[in-house]
Amino acid sequence: MNILKRIGIALGASKPIDDMAREYPESALAPAQDFARYPEKVFLGAKNIFAYRLEFTVSEADAERVVSAMGSQFDLPSHATFQECTAKNGSHSIHLSSRPEFGGAVIVMVTNSVALLKEIDALDLTPPPPWVVFSDADPSTLGSLQGSMEYWWEWLFMPYWNSRDEAARQRYLAEHPTSAPWLEFLSSHGGGSA
Repeated sequence: MNILKRIGIALGASKPIDDMAREYPESALAPAQDFARYPEKVFLGAKNIFAYRLEFTVSEADAERVVSAMGSQFDLPSHATFQECTAKNGSHSIHLSSRPEFGGAVIVMVTNSVALLKEIDALDLTPPPPWVVFSDADPSTLGSLQGSMEYWWEWLFMPYWNSRDEAARQRYLAEHPTSAPWLEFLSSHGGGSA
C-alpha cells in the first residue's frame, strides 16, 4: 500500500495528495537534517510533500511523552494520549494519529517541524519487545509472520531493531530479558544476532 494511502487510513480520511502538498510546501521545511535513525523519518518530497512521515510504536507512558512534545510545538486540540488531529503553527503543520494498539500506542504522523522531530529524537524511544506485545505467542511455532504480527514486526519493531548496533541491541535485551526461544526467533527473523 502506498505511503500516502497509509497516512490517509491512519488519519481516518483519505486526503488527496494535492491537499497535503499545499499544507507542506518546500519553503516551510528547513534544509536536510541529521536525525536519529529511530523513529524512522521518511521524507515525502518525491510526492511534492515537503515533510517527514513517522510510524512507530511505544508504551503508553512514552506515547504521553510524545504527545507532550507535540504539544510544545503545536496547539493540539487535545492533550489526550490517543487522538487524531491536525494542527498548524505558522508555516509548520502536523497530521497525527495516536491509537491504542499492541499493548501500547501506535503513532503515525506527518510534519515539517524539524524542532518537533529533534524533540522526539531526544526522547530516545524504544518499542516494547515482541515477547511482551505477543506474550501468548510461542516463538517456536511462528514460522512466517502474517496479519497483525507481520505488520507489527515489519513496520514497527524491525525499523527500531535494524537502527541499532550490536551493543545497543544487547542493552535492549538486558533491559527486556526473555526466553531462549524468543532470542532464537529474534536472531533468525531480526536481521542480526540477538
